Amino acid sequence: MKGATYTISELAKEFDVTPRAIRFYEDQGLISPSRKGRRRVYRER
Repeated sequence: MKGATYTISELAKEFDVTPRAIRFYEDQGLISPSRKGRRRVYRER
């Protein structure tokens, strides 16, 4: 099953936060993106 995917900048824009905030949430274990090479890929749940 494929869902929508988002880059870190798209996700940050969608939630009106900075990309740094998204990385902070990741560091805190609140979100966990997949990776495509060195890029973070976020998916809907």
